[in-house]
Amino acid sequence: MTKATILVVEDEGIVAQEIKSRLEKAGYSVCGVAHEGERAVADAEMMTPDLVLMDIRLKGDMDGIEAAGLIRERCNIPVVYLTAYTDSATLERAKVKEPFGYVVKPFETRSLMVSIEIALHRHRSETERIYREKLEAVLETAGAVCHELNQPMMAISGNAELLMGMIEPSDPHYERISKIRSQVERMGAITQKLMGITRYETRRYTSGERIVDLEKSSTTFD
Repeated sequence: MTKATILVVEDEGIVAQEIKSRLEKAGYSVCGVAHEGERAVADAEMMTPDLVLMDIRLKGDMDGIEAAGLIRERCNIPVVYLTAYTDSATLERAKVKEPFGYVVKPFETRSLMVSIEIALHRHRSETERIYREKLEAVLETAGAVCHELNQPMMAISGNAELLMGMIEPSDPHYERISKIRSQVERMGAITQKLMGITRYETRRYTSGERIVDLEKSSTTFD
């Protein structure tokens, strides 16, 4: 079992400490304990735990279901509900937020551990699947871009070289044509980097946007 970091969200202080104690005895690391939904979301964003154990009924205006939805949306952290409420209305609300598990109080430590491990495994599998899908999309796009650019780049480069051979280096147009050819060669180097992409890595481009990082994604740089 991997030592996962867990954030415990429970409105009853004594219960929260009991859960924390059980988790630590089972080999997990508890990074924090929150009693309110707003605090749970803030702690999840700051601590980035591997998993959040979330009680549905919490103090304050935000309950565990709403908090779980925000944590999944902002942090992509798996949430396992820990609650004594099993009525159909609560379950329906909980399911909408796509939790990774649901443990009913009172619970045995073993059943809690099983739910946590299943949730962690599901999240890893889901993350890997999304990564593969993104990588496949990048590779398909890179291949299509390189294929479409190759022929016009060859035509421009060939004609530029032909023109350079027809005029003297002292001709004022010679330098301009030479620049055109050098830029086409630069484009060719970029397409080679695109063809060398083997992994999906991104970098910050503008505020709120990310683009594929060729330096980290392409074997051309290795």
